[in-house]
Amino acid sequence: MSDKPASMYRTIDKPSYTRREYITGIPGSKIAQHNMGDLSAEPDDYPVQISLRVEEELQIRHGSLESARLSANRHLIKELGEGNYKMTLRKFPHQVIRENKQATGAGADRVSDGMRQAFGKPVGTAARLNKDDIVFTAYCDVDQAP
Repeated sequence: MSDKPASMYRTIDKPSYTRREYITGIPGSKIAQHNMGDLSAEPDDYPVQISLRVEEELQIRHGSLESARLSANRHLIKELGEGNYKMTLRKFPHQVIRENKQATGAGADRVSDGMRQAFGKPVGTAARLNKDDIVFTAYCDVDQAP
Protein backbone atom coordinates (compact mmCIF):
# COMPACT_ATOMS: atom_id res chain seq x y z
CA MET A 1 0.00 0.00 0.00
CA SER A 2 1.40 3.38 -0.95
CA ASP A 3 1.80 6.36 1.36
CA LYS A 4 -0.72 9.17 1.34
CA PRO A 5 0.42 12.58 0.07
CA ALA A 6 2.65 14.48 2.49
CA SER A 7 0.20 17.40 2.43
CA MET A 8 -2.15 15.32 4.59
CA TYR A 9 0.33 15.27 7.48
CA ARG A 10 2.42 18.41 6.92
CA THR A 11 0.52 20.86 9.11
CA ILE A 12 0.43 20.61 12.90
CA ASP A 13 -3.29 20.83 13.59
CA LYS A 14 -3.82 17.99 16.07
CA PRO A 15 -2.51 17.47 19.60
CA SER A 16 0.63 15.45 20.07
CA TYR A 17 0.14 11.67 19.99
CA THR A 18 3.42 10.34 21.34
CA ARG A 19 2.67 8.05 24.29
CA ARG A 20 3.97 4.83 22.77
CA GLU A 21 3.17 2.74 25.83
CA TYR A 22 -0.56 3.24 25.13
CA ILE A 23 -0.35 2.68 21.38
CA THR A 24 -0.10 -0.74 19.75
CA GLY A 25 1.05 -1.49 16.23
CA ILE A 26 3.34 1.47 15.56
CA PRO A 27 5.45 0.78 12.45
CA GLY A 28 9.20 0.99 12.99
CA SER A 29 11.18 4.04 11.96
CA LYS A 30 12.85 3.98 8.53
CA ILE A 31 15.77 6.07 9.78
CA ALA A 32 18.82 3.82 9.71
CA GLN A 33 21.34 6.04 11.51
CA HIS A 34 21.64 9.54 12.91
CA ASN A 35 25.41 10.10 12.63
CA MET A 36 27.28 9.82 9.32
CA GLY A 37 30.78 10.44 8.03
CA ASP A 38 33.74 10.32 10.42
CA LEU A 39 32.06 8.94 13.55
CA SER A 40 35.19 9.19 15.69
CA ALA A 41 35.58 12.95 15.09
CA GLU A 42 34.05 15.55 17.35
CA PRO A 43 32.12 18.51 15.88
CA ASP A 44 34.76 20.84 17.37
CA ASP A 45 37.38 19.24 15.09
CA TYR A 46 35.83 20.93 12.04
CA PRO A 47 35.81 24.74 11.63
CA VAL A 48 32.78 24.87 9.28
CA GLN A 49 29.25 24.03 10.43
CA ILE A 50 26.43 23.95 7.86
CA SER A 51 22.86 23.48 9.13
CA LEU A 52 19.50 22.92 7.45
CA ARG A 53 16.75 24.91 9.18
CA VAL A 54 13.01 24.86 8.57
CA GLU A 55 11.25 28.12 7.72
CA GLU A 56 7.84 27.28 9.16
CA GLU A 57 6.17 24.94 11.63
CA LEU A 58 5.55 21.51 10.08
CA GLN A 59 5.73 17.73 10.39
CA ILE A 60 8.15 15.59 8.36
CA ARG A 61 7.48 11.86 8.06
CA HIS A 62 10.21 9.36 8.88
CA GLY A 63 10.50 8.20 5.26
CA SER A 64 11.16 11.77 4.12
CA LEU A 65 13.80 12.27 6.80
CA GLU A 66 15.54 9.05 5.74
CA SER A 67 15.49 9.90 2.02
CA ALA A 68 16.86 13.40 2.73
CA ARG A 69 19.57 11.87 4.93
CA LEU A 70 20.55 9.38 2.21
CA SER A 71 20.77 11.96 -0.57
CA ALA A 72 22.69 14.49 1.57
CA ASN A 73 25.10 11.81 2.76
CA ARG A 74 25.65 10.56 -0.80
CA HIS A 75 26.36 14.12 -1.99
CA LEU A 76 28.85 14.75 0.83
CA ILE A 77 30.68 11.47 0.15
CA LYS A 78 30.96 12.39 -3.54
CA GLU A 79 32.14 15.96 -2.89
CA LEU A 80 34.30 15.60 0.24
CA GLY A 81 35.33 11.96 0.47
CA GLU A 82 34.43 9.20 2.90
CA GLY A 83 35.94 10.43 6.18
CA ASN A 84 36.35 14.17 5.65
CA TYR A 85 33.07 15.29 7.21
CA LYS A 86 30.60 14.55 9.97
CA MET A 87 26.84 14.86 9.54
CA THR A 88 24.16 14.56 12.21
CA LEU A 89 20.40 14.14 11.91
CA ARG A 90 19.11 16.17 14.86
CA LYS A 91 15.40 15.29 14.90
CA PHE A 92 13.66 12.02 15.75
CA PRO A 93 10.13 11.11 14.60
CA HIS A 94 8.16 10.82 17.86
CA GLN A 95 4.74 11.84 16.55
CA VAL A 96 2.55 8.85 15.65
CA ILE A 97 0.51 9.36 12.47
CA ARG A 98 -2.95 7.79 12.24
CA GLU A 99 -5.09 7.04 9.22
CA ASN A 100 -8.75 6.08 8.97
CA LYS A 101 -8.64 3.43 6.23
CA GLN A 102 -11.40 3.66 3.67
CA ALA A 103 -12.58 0.70 1.63
CA THR A 104 -12.89 1.24 -2.12
CA GLY A 105 -14.33 -0.75 -4.96
CA ALA A 106 -17.49 -2.77 -5.44
CA GLY A 107 -19.44 -3.34 -2.24
CA ALA A 108 -17.31 -0.98 -0.20
CA ASP A 109 -20.38 0.72 1.24
CA ARG A 110 -21.43 -2.54 2.91
CA VAL A 111 -17.96 -3.18 4.39
CA SER A 112 -16.86 0.32 5.37
CA ASP A 113 -17.91 2.02 8.60
CA GLY A 114 -17.47 5.50 7.14
CA MET A 115 -16.74 8.08 9.82
CA ARG A 116 -18.04 5.96 12.71
CA GLN A 117 -15.21 5.46 15.23
CA ALA A 118 -12.83 7.26 12.86
CA PHE A 119 -9.85 7.57 15.24
CA GLY A 120 -7.61 5.65 12.83
CA LYS A 121 -4.78 3.16 13.08
CA PRO A 122 -1.07 4.04 13.34
CA VAL A 123 0.57 4.10 9.89
CA GLY A 124 3.90 5.80 10.64
CA THR A 125 5.76 8.42 12.60
CA ALA A 126 6.76 12.03 11.99
CA ALA A 127 9.04 14.65 13.50
CA ARG A 128 7.36 17.84 14.65
CA LEU A 129 9.47 20.87 13.78
CA ASN A 130 9.04 24.45 14.90
CA LYS A 131 10.20 27.53 13.00
CA ASP A 132 14.03 27.71 12.80
CA ASP A 133 14.57 24.16 14.13
CA ILE A 134 17.72 22.48 12.81
CA VAL A 135 17.13 19.20 10.95
CA PHE A 136 20.66 18.33 9.75
CA THR A 137 24.10 19.65 10.63
CA ALA A 138 27.21 18.92 8.56
CA TYR A 139 30.74 19.64 9.76
CA CYS A 140 33.70 19.93 7.37
CA ASP A 141 36.96 21.80 6.71
CA VAL A 142 37.06 25.32 5.25
CA ASP A 143 38.74 24.35 1.97
CA GLN A 144 36.23 21.52 1.39
CA ALA A 145 32.98 23.35 2.19
CA PRO A 146 30.45 22.86 -0.63
